[in-house]
Amino acid sequence: MPLNSFENLSTDTTNLLKEVIKKQGKKERYEQLRNTSLISALILLLVLMTMLYLSDFSSVTDPFTTFANILLNPNYLIMIALISISFVYYNFYQKKLKKEKEKLNKVRAEAIDHLNDSKNLNLQDKVDSIKKLMKDEYDINLYVKNK
Repeated sequence: MPLNSFENLSTDTTNLLKEVIKKQGKKERYEQLRNTSLISALILLLVLMTMLYLSDFSSVTDPFTTFANILLNPNYLIMIALISISFVYYNFYQKKLKKEKEKLNKVRAEAIDHLNDSKNLNLQDKVDSIKKLMKDEYDINLYVKNK
Protein backbone atom coordinates (compact mmCIF):
# COMPACT_ATOMS: atom_id res chain seq x y z
CA MET A 1 0.00 0.00 0.00
CA PRO A 2 1.44 3.38 -0.96
CA LEU A 3 0.45 4.90 2.38
CA ASN A 4 3.12 2.74 4.04
CA SER A 5 5.78 4.91 2.44
CA PHE A 6 4.85 7.70 4.88
CA GLU A 7 6.37 7.17 8.27
CA ASN A 8 4.91 8.35 11.56
CA LEU A 9 1.36 8.82 10.29
CA SER A 10 -1.20 8.62 13.03
CA THR A 11 -3.66 5.74 13.00
CA ASP A 12 -6.52 8.24 12.62
CA THR A 13 -5.02 9.64 9.45
CA THR A 14 -4.22 6.21 8.04
CA ASN A 15 -7.69 4.85 8.81
CA LEU A 16 -9.35 7.91 7.31
CA LEU A 17 -7.34 7.66 4.10
CA LYS A 18 -8.03 3.91 3.87
CA GLU A 19 -11.74 4.63 4.29
CA VAL A 20 -11.63 7.15 1.44
CA ILE A 21 -9.84 4.60 -0.76
CA LYS A 22 -12.40 1.93 0.14
CA LYS A 23 -15.35 4.22 -0.69
CA GLN A 24 -13.72 5.18 -4.01
CA GLY A 25 -13.35 1.49 -4.89
CA LYS A 26 -17.00 0.80 -4.07
CA LYS A 27 -18.09 3.77 -6.18
CA GLU A 28 -16.06 2.55 -9.14
CA ARG A 29 -17.46 -0.97 -8.74
CA TYR A 30 -21.06 0.30 -8.79
CA GLU A 31 -20.29 2.44 -11.84
CA GLN A 32 -18.92 -0.59 -13.66
CA LEU A 33 -21.92 -2.76 -12.70
CA ARG A 34 -24.35 -0.03 -13.76
CA ASN A 35 -22.65 0.41 -17.11
CA THR A 36 -22.51 -3.35 -17.69
CA SER A 37 -26.23 -3.77 -17.01
CA LEU A 38 -27.09 -0.89 -19.36
CA ILE A 39 -24.89 -2.25 -22.14
CA SER A 40 -26.36 -5.72 -21.75
CA ALA A 41 -29.90 -4.30 -21.88
CA LEU A 42 -29.12 -2.38 -25.05
CA ILE A 43 -27.51 -5.43 -26.69
CA LEU A 44 -30.52 -7.57 -25.79
CA LEU A 45 -32.81 -4.89 -27.19
CA LEU A 46 -30.83 -4.90 -30.41
CA VAL A 47 -31.08 -8.71 -30.58
CA LEU A 48 -34.84 -8.52 -30.03
CA MET A 49 -35.24 -5.97 -32.80
CA THR A 50 -33.14 -8.13 -35.10
CA MET A 51 -35.28 -11.17 -34.27
CA LEU A 52 -38.43 -9.20 -35.02
CA TYR A 53 -37.03 -7.91 -38.29
CA LEU A 54 -35.91 -11.38 -39.41
CA SER A 55 -39.27 -12.94 -38.60
CA ASP A 56 -40.88 -10.82 -41.34
CA PHE A 57 -42.87 -8.44 -39.17
CA SER A 58 -41.82 -5.71 -41.59
CA SER A 59 -45.05 -6.05 -43.60
CA VAL A 60 -47.58 -5.51 -40.84
CA THR A 61 -51.19 -5.43 -41.93
CA ASP A 62 -52.83 -5.52 -38.51
CA PRO A 63 -50.77 -4.25 -35.58
CA PHE A 64 -52.93 -6.00 -32.97
CA THR A 65 -52.40 -9.46 -34.41
CA THR A 66 -48.70 -8.74 -34.78
CA PHE A 67 -48.55 -7.73 -31.12
CA ALA A 68 -50.48 -10.86 -30.17
CA ASN A 69 -48.06 -13.01 -32.17
CA ILE A 70 -45.13 -11.40 -30.36
CA LEU A 71 -46.72 -12.11 -26.98
CA LEU A 72 -47.51 -15.72 -27.90
CA ASN A 73 -43.94 -16.51 -28.93
CA PRO A 74 -41.93 -17.65 -25.87
CA ASN A 75 -38.62 -16.54 -27.40
CA TYR A 76 -39.79 -12.96 -27.57
CA LEU A 77 -41.17 -13.10 -24.04
CA ILE A 78 -37.86 -14.38 -22.72
CA MET A 79 -36.01 -11.58 -24.49
CA ILE A 80 -38.43 -8.98 -23.14
CA ALA A 81 -38.00 -10.41 -19.63
CA LEU A 82 -34.20 -10.30 -19.89
CA ILE A 83 -34.30 -6.72 -21.13
CA SER A 84 -36.60 -5.76 -18.26
CA ILE A 85 -34.34 -7.43 -15.70
CA SER A 86 -31.31 -5.64 -17.14
CA PHE A 87 -33.04 -2.27 -16.84
CA VAL A 88 -34.13 -3.08 -13.27
CA TYR A 89 -30.50 -3.86 -12.39
CA TYR A 90 -29.43 -0.63 -14.06
CA ASN A 91 -31.86 1.32 -11.89
CA PHE A 92 -30.74 -0.59 -8.77
CA TYR A 93 -27.05 0.11 -9.39
CA GLN A 94 -27.79 3.73 -10.26
CA LYS A 95 -29.39 4.23 -6.83
CA LYS A 96 -26.52 2.42 -5.10
CA LEU A 97 -24.03 4.57 -6.99
CA LYS A 98 -25.77 7.76 -5.91
CA LYS A 99 -25.67 6.70 -2.25
CA GLU A 100 -22.03 5.67 -2.53
CA LYS A 101 -21.09 9.01 -4.11
CA GLU A 102 -22.71 10.83 -1.20
CA LYS A 103 -20.83 8.68 1.31
CA LEU A 104 -17.56 9.20 -0.57
CA ASN A 105 -18.01 12.98 -0.64
CA LYS A 106 -18.75 13.00 3.08
CA VAL A 107 -15.66 10.94 3.95
CA ARG A 108 -13.54 12.90 1.48
CA ALA A 109 -14.61 16.20 3.06
CA GLU A 110 -13.76 14.78 6.47
CA ALA A 111 -10.31 13.75 5.22
CA ILE A 112 -9.73 17.20 3.71
CA ASP A 113 -10.66 18.85 7.00
CA HIS A 114 -8.41 16.46 8.91
CA LEU A 115 -5.43 17.09 6.65
CA ASN A 116 -5.86 20.86 6.51
CA ASP A 117 -6.66 21.45 10.19
CA SER A 118 -4.13 19.06 11.63
CA LYS A 119 -2.10 20.26 14.60
CA ASN A 120 0.29 17.34 14.22
CA LEU A 121 3.68 18.66 13.09
CA ASN A 122 4.64 15.33 11.48
CA LEU A 123 1.53 15.43 9.33
CA GLN A 124 1.85 19.07 8.28
CA ASP A 125 5.05 18.34 6.38
CA LYS A 126 3.49 15.42 4.51
CA VAL A 127 0.08 16.88 3.60
CA ASP A 128 1.05 17.95 0.08
CA SER A 129 2.71 14.64 -0.73
CA ILE A 130 -0.28 12.70 0.67
CA LYS A 131 -2.70 14.73 -1.44
CA LYS A 132 -0.54 14.24 -4.53
CA LEU A 133 -0.28 10.49 -3.90
CA MET A 134 -4.04 10.12 -3.45
CA LYS A 135 -4.66 12.09 -6.67
CA ASP A 136 -2.12 10.13 -8.71
CA GLU A 137 -2.70 6.62 -7.37
CA TYR A 138 -6.44 6.56 -6.64
CA ASP A 139 -7.82 9.59 -8.53
CA ILE A 140 -9.15 11.05 -5.27
CA ASN A 141 -9.07 14.83 -5.02
CA LEU A 142 -8.17 15.93 -1.49
CA TYR A 143 -7.33 19.49 -2.47
CA VAL A 144 -10.84 20.98 -2.51
CA LYS A 145 -14.13 19.79 -1.02
CA ASN A 146 -16.47 20.32 -3.94
CA LYS A 147 -15.86 17.92 -6.76
